[in-house]
Amino acid sequence: MLIHLHGYLSDDFVGRVIVMDADQTVQAPAERLRAWGPDLYPRPVVAAVVSNERGEILELTSTLTEAGLGAGDIFRVQADPR
Repeated sequence: MLIHLHGYLSDDFVGRVIVMDADQTVQAPAERLRAWGPDLYPRPVVAAVVSNERGEILELTSTLTEAGLGAGDIFRVQADPR
């Protein structure tokens, strides 16, 4: 099933709408955002933290459904503090 998500990169004030299959991993929309902002994330997205709109960190290998993301939800991609 296709869902639309609203994604934000850290240090970027423009949100982007991404349409994804709900069976994709959390890493997939994060990689799409990173592709639009290579200056913000010159390294691979595996060095990132993805969180939902409540600020809960999501497991990159979980599917969007398993992570609790559904149509219209917001997610954020930030540099990993490690």
